[in-house]
Amino acid sequence: MKAGDLERVSTGVPGLDEIIEGGLIPGKTYLIVGPPGSGKTTFGFHFLLQGARRGETVAYASLVVDPNEVVKDMLRFDPSVQVYVGSKKLRLFDLGPILWRESSHVPTWKSVLFRLREIAEEGLSRLVIDPLTAIEFPMGNPAEKRAELARFIRGLEDLGVTSYLIAELTDMSRYTEEHYLVSGVIMLHYFLRNGRMIRGVQILKMRRTKHDTAVFPLEFTHRGLLVKGESLPI
Repeated sequence: MKAGDLERVSTGVPGLDEIIEGGLIPGKTYLIVGPPGSGKTTFGFHFLLQGARRGETVAYASLVVDPNEVVKDMLRFDPSVQVYVGSKKLRLFDLGPILWRESSHVPTWKSVLFRLREIAEEGLSRLVIDPLTAIEFPMGNPAEKRAELARFIRGLEDLGVTSYLIAELTDMSRYTEEHYLVSGVIMLHYFLRNGRMIRGVQILKMRRTKHDTAVFPLEFTHRGLLVKGESLPI
């Protein structure tokens, strides 16, 4: 079987599937990174709503912001989000208050994975965890950190759901452990050009997928995000 013949999971972002051979590999974990305000959470909701429209049960697990507030933000792009929340096809989990009550410290990978296993019992096909940067490593040794994160990602994939991990990235030249361990890394950019703010999306990594590493235009429209096919000159 050729890579392009593999079953794929749509990202739900118009124009993106076409540059990653039709979508994502089912059951794998993907990292969505970018600076604040680059559209990461909206990107994640496109993915979830695509699943809900197909009759799947999907979930958004927030570690910081009240997920109901995120839904209010999404209503301007897709009013159906409220319908899917009401029908429980899109499940919202506010994990931050739960995890902070359980510990005097910020959540650890182990505590988050425990809660996610409970969520996965709902029969989920897609999951977004936002933001990954709210989770703390319990140890300082880099090798131990990498091993703990590897166990976390393996634990996610054992649940059989296709997952997005959303993370802030302000230093575009600095790569961390999660970049190497996930199945794909999608980076969102924005930069000034001729006095205008330009948004872009770049596929840094996508296992079992032939893809271009160029930056493609990413636009906010009245329906949310849209990827245009011609790469940006950098």
